[in-house]
Amino acid sequence: MELEELINGGWGRHEAETEVVARELEEHVGLVSDSGQAAAFSALASHAVGEHLRDWGRAASLIKEVTKGLADDPALTSSLILLGIAQEFAEDAEGAAQSFERARVLARNDDLVEVRTRLARASAYMGVGTKEQLQSEHRRAMEVVNGMQDTASVDRLVAIISNNLASHLMEQAELTREEADGMLWIAGVAKDAWTRAGDWVNHERADYLIALAHNRISQWSEALAAADAGLATIAANGEEEIDEAFLLLARAQALRGSGDEEGTGEALERADALAAPWDGGLKEWYDTVRARALEAPTWEPA
Repeated sequence: MELEELINGGWGRHEAETEVVARELEEHVGLVSDSGQAAAFSALASHAVGEHLRDWGRAASLIKEVTKGLADDPALTSSLILLGIAQEFAEDAEGAAQSFERARVLARNDDLVEVRTRLARASAYMGVGTKEQLQSEHRRAMEVVNGMQDTASVDRLVAIISNNLASHLMEQAELTREEADGMLWIAGVAKDAWTRAGDWVNHERADYLIALAHNRISQWSEALAAADAGLATIAANGEEEIDEAFLLLARAQALRGSGDEEGTGEALERADALAAPWDGGLKEWYDTVRARALEAPTWEPA
């Protein structure tokens, strides 16, 4: 097996075949030969073995093994941070402290290390922590980001992790008013970061996230505005039929929630026309999201 196959295949299968992916990582540690490869390997190990299997000791062992013997290099920083987080959640406080300190020495940028560490911890809290812990770590990361003169080194990571955190909060069965406000704020952070670090596709997808977040708490007019902003971005820049269809579903849900049945039908008709040629997993995903859009339940704070 080649390393690219291991990593790409692992990300593609880690939710359905988590244990299989974990064993493959253990079997193929030797494929990693430099810091860049270690970063890709460590990210998958942390997510699949730590966050999904919740076996942080096993994740720490994997990341420690893959970084062993590699020369000191700033590119090793991300792996060391993920190692520190895995050790922290495995209750190896001494090992975590050593990993974080080595990361600081290599990065020569305390702000970057703190932001990456807090975002990695927030991500881990999706599996083993509370919503309050998740949001607190994200807020503290953003306090550091907001004090940085140049955020280019962290913008993409902020965007990706914020997107994941907001999506996670949306899937929770219950949200308090404070948690809902935090979800909206995190979705807004993702959009701001993608504005700095991404292209127009990232921008319209950020608007989709915001539309979903507002729909989750029955803020129909705000959701409609975000969905329309995403659709306008696509119209102004090119074609992205899959994203357009899902934005139309978000639009349909906002219109259904606000009582506009005619508008709901029009949005669904346009979305269905785009999705008509689809099959397999994509069509199943579409059908699931479409059914959810038709529900448009009224949110009540927990």
